[in-house]
Amino acid sequence: MDYKKLSILELHEKLINKEINVLELTKNVLAEANKIKSSNAINKLIDEKAINFAKEVETNSNINSLLYGIPYFAKDNFATKDIETTSSSNILKGYIPPFNATSISKLEKQGAILVGKAALDELGMGGVGLYSCNGIITNPADDKRIVGGSSSGSAYLVAKGIVPFATGSDTGDSIRKPASFNNIVGFKPSYGAISRYGLLPYSPSLDTVGFFTRNVTDMAIVCDATFGYDTKDATSHENNSKNMFEKIEGLSKAVKFGYIKKVIDDLNEDVKNAYYNLFETLKLNGFEVKEVEFKQELLDSLSAIYKMISFSESVSTNANLDGIKFGRRATGADYVEIITNSRTEGFGEEVKQRFLVGALNLNKENQTIYLNKAKQVRRLIVEELNKVFKEIDILIIPPTDKIAPLIEETKIKSTPEKEYLSDILTLANFNGSPSITIPFLKEGKLGIGININAKPKEDLLCLQAAKMLEDIIGIKNEIVED
Repeated sequence: MDYKKLSILELHEKLINKEINVLELTKNVLAEANKIKSSNAINKLIDEKAINFAKEVETNSNINSLLYGIPYFAKDNFATKDIETTSSSNILKGYIPPFNATSISKLEKQGAILVGKAALDELGMGGVGLYSCNGIITNPADDKRIVGGSSSGSAYLVAKGIVPFATGSDTGDSIRKPASFNNIVGFKPSYGAISRYGLLPYSPSLDTVGFFTRNVTDMAIVCDATFGYDTKDATSHENNSKNMFEKIEGLSKAVKFGYIKKVIDDLNEDVKNAYYNLFETLKLNGFEVKEVEFKQELLDSLSAIYKMISFSESVSTNANLDGIKFGRRATGADYVEIITNSRTEGFGEEVKQRFLVGALNLNKENQTIYLNKAKQVRRLIVEELNKVFKEIDILIIPPTDKIAPLIEETKIKSTPEKEYLSDILTLANFNGSPSITIPFLKEGKLGIGININAKPKEDLLCLQAAKMLEDIIGIKNEIVED
């Protein structure tokens, strides 16, 4: 059976109608996953565990769960009980957690079948898909281009149709940017809507658990299964967005859409025109669309503020990766030498560079000069967003204005006056907004997405707006075929 073009909902129908059974589907997924292992998108396949769990699900699970028997990959920075979890870093090779991340446990409870761990930019640091310790991951539609990261493996596997959904984590744009480059849906819910317990941290004040799917309705299904307060995560909250699958079509005509004119006008001509055409279509459909103001100096600061905060937090959160407590240990004459050698051999160059900058920021004097200033500017960005969401309900911004760049182009900086465009998705990490990227434009097999944001905790509204726009745009459920 060729299952790869089927959505979660379509697979569910076939499972409950007994056109296919859970074990057969799981074996098909594992077979397809084995065919693409050379892509580096997969860190680990758990064939035996997946098959055993498929048998258990088939006999014991509630077939009314929409995730009953649905296969998925977890990004390899989610702790998975008795399954190696490396975060694509050599220093964590051999680390086998004795527990599941809360989101993994919730998916398991719904009968979803974990088939393996997806690769990522090491420890969640990258943004391109070129920094996994197991090798680079390229765009499934064009191997000369980036797939995007850090959730590169998850994006690749969903875009190829190997699984209908995969977990991701988003610190700056790690779900939403690769979703744009791969013509799929990527959602970063409100900060704290899904428990981060068991997610290996990069920058805890920004990290958010999220997902990739190939349509917005499927996204509502996986969010329904995983949202909720968790006593194990002090930052989690009870989100009022519930039964999102049932309510996904219910967007009110009173909802106001908005855009920042300077941002849209800075896009290349074709993409800019596509945005303005979409705004006219929204108006014709009875929605108000208005231009909103946003201070340009705050947009220009996005990249610096993100680096100041995330790099500094990464030094602290990864201080326990010393070769003593977890994973691979290097040899050394004493405790200090073991730690030094383990970290020297265990971390890749991108991670080391971020640690160096972060450690510099954490120096006592520099905290006042750099880090504290960065936090103050973050507060100004949040206040500016609060003003925006007093005027409108949904903010539309571009995740990118071009298809996935060629690998050699990733080191070429954009023009200074437009540099902020590459980091504009971090807005939603700074204020904890729900933010989703869906397919918008296509150039051959390659995509350019559109990004939709709502105020914090308005996740249902964000998904409803995305579903309505998905229907207007008309691109969904596409896969990259061989």
